[in-house]
Amino acid sequence: MRSSINIACFACVASAGLLLAACNSTSLRVGGAPEASVKNCVAAAARELRVPPGTIAVDSGSTPRDGVYTINLKVGPQGRSAVCTTDENSAVLGVVYKRPE
Repeated sequence: MRSSINIACFACVASAGLLLAACNSTSLRVGGAPEASVKNCVAAAARELRVPPGTIAVDSGSTPRDGVYTINLKVGPQGRSAVCTTDENSAVLGVVYKRPE
């Protein structure tokens, strides 16, 4: 019994580490957006779109002149397009799926 609990705990720790690695893998600036904006977008997209953070890939981004960062995301195994916006303080303003073109 004790060994099965240890294995279960190890699996939880391993999966949590994998999720953290997925969140930390966005350590580059996308379209001029700060790293914190990218991380906040991945976390917000996971919550809002109800998907695991590990299934979200950062695609591209842009920085308009008004200080709002736009970060394009690919969500899920199908790579559905979504967009996230943050302000200059990395606060997420919104996350939505894009319409198929």
